[in-house]
Amino acid sequence: MGLRRLMVTLILAAVLLPVAAALLLGGTASDTGGCADSSGPDRARLTARLIGADINRTASIFRIGAELFDLPALSRRECIGVLRMLYKQDDSIAQVVLLNGEDRPVVEPVFLTAEQVAAHPHSTRLPVGATALERFLNQIPLAAVRRTRLAYSDPYVSPNNNSVLVAGAVSLPVAGGRSWVLAFERSLRRLQRLLSTAVTGSGAVAFLVDSGGRVLAHPDGRLMLERRLVDTHPLVQRFLRGERSGRARWRDEQNREINGSFWRLDFLDWAVVIQEPLAPRSLSWSLPWWTYPVWGALAVVVLLLGLLVERRTVSVMGEMQALRLAAEKRAEQLKRLQASLLESGKLSAIGDLGAGVAHEFNNPLGGILGLVQLLLRKKKEDDPDRNFLERIEQEAKRCKAITENLLRFSEQQGLEHREPVRLERVIDAALGLVSAKFASKHIKIDKRFAEGVPRILGQEGQMQRALLNLLFNADTAMPEGGTCTVRLEAADGRVLVRLRDSGRGIPPENLERVFEPFFTTKANWRGAGLGLTEVYQIVRAHDGEISIDSQEGQGTEVVMSFPAEPKRPGQDR
Repeated sequence: MGLRRLMVTLILAAVLLPVAAALLLGGTASDTGGCADSSGPDRARLTARLIGADINRTASIFRIGAELFDLPALSRRECIGVLRMLYKQDDSIAQVVLLNGEDRPVVEPVFLTAEQVAAHPHSTRLPVGATALERFLNQIPLAAVRRTRLAYSDPYVSPNNNSVLVAGAVSLPVAGGRSWVLAFERSLRRLQRLLSTAVTGSGAVAFLVDSGGRVLAHPDGRLMLERRLVDTHPLVQRFLRGERSGRARWRDEQNREINGSFWRLDFLDWAVVIQEPLAPRSLSWSLPWWTYPVWGALAVVVLLLGLLVERRTVSVMGEMQALRLAAEKRAEQLKRLQASLLESGKLSAIGDLGAGVAHEFNNPLGGILGLVQLLLRKKKEDDPDRNFLERIEQEAKRCKAITENLLRFSEQQGLEHREPVRLERVIDAALGLVSAKFASKHIKIDKRFAEGVPRILGQEGQMQRALLNLLFNADTAMPEGGTCTVRLEAADGRVLVRLRDSGRGIPPENLERVFEPFFTTKANWRGAGLGLTEVYQIVRAHDGEISIDSQEGQGTEVVMSFPAEPKRPGQDR
């Protein structure tokens, strides 16, 4: 009855209040103004993240290239090949140069001249001449990059190309000398296109400003090329005062009411500003005498309809609650799927690049190793050159092991053949391979298997490789000894493998990056940072999931979850 009373009260109020207002004032007010707000903080935040992702994508190309290739150790021809490969990865890159410790170009910079651009009418790259090259070399942030490994210059204008440019640089450590610098110049034209898609309303504007309050990208190209100072803008003033985000409403020179917001980028001192004029508001007054009986008739009709739908109200509310919960669950699933797809795409791209590098390096490495071993056979034991040849052989074998690791990483794309696998046997085999090493380092193994754990479908060798990678990481995390706990259990149609160590743990800032290719915190880079990435690929290839929980000083726990083998009638597990 409480719901019925509430409904009747609302109906009477809806009927009587307009009538009373009409009798007292002779009419009623209706708001006909207003407009949809497309300039809120959420839109500014999303646009800032899109722009930050675009800039970071270009930087990642050169950061990964610097990690993959030891440029100071390559020949002149090989350096040119690497620079050209990096140049082709992004159409917004105008030119690339490699500088040595004396800040001089090691090889010729890579760019397209005006004649080369004219020969390719569909190319979107900017042509480069002698003046543009000299300006780029002067803008490279040499001092900053040697402090921070990655740095950007202040934006500058190219008058010949009607474009705003920025110079970025990545430092390359050199043993016993001053670091080299891999520098690139990119255009901000693509950022201008991203800003144009951020707003849809009439009169709405989205633009980008730097730390000095000057325009970097704007729909009005003149403001961008002039690098117009807009430090009197209400939102830009708040950005220059150090605020990260905010919104405001003000009136412009034409006395229009403007609504806007801004958001600072994560790793550059730039900000996205979005503003939109609000439509004027107007009021109209009218209520003829004959509307009174109409209001009465409507009240009766609405009351009858309310009584009819009352019985359905409670059930509909219950259904809406169930739908809301289902929608929240589906949104969480979509979020996890999106993260998984992004990670898989990144791993696939790195795998292709790693495969190409490994194939190119394997042939010369094989020749070097064969020639060194041939010379060692001809040298006597007391020959003074033998020690140098043995060192060359050792380093060549190390390089060959890294390329084989890259090839194995790039081949982890899926499973062509699956068979039932008992994880108890896989875990026992993996622990047997490391038990002697663990015992010598005073690492205790605590192994517990639940009863009746079903099999999974996959490849036993792949699963053993994944477990060995995790055990090797546990060994590294416990240099003073400790306990390695392995649990095998089943729940809700899935098989869970839990591996925990009592080591030093993973810092929070590194926890989200542990599955990234080539990411490692070890002083010795022998493993190339592919161990956990390989584990992630193997788990995903088995339709499984993996998670890591770690606290500094308390250890790390890795949980792998796999779907159990479907049980057929009469099958004995």
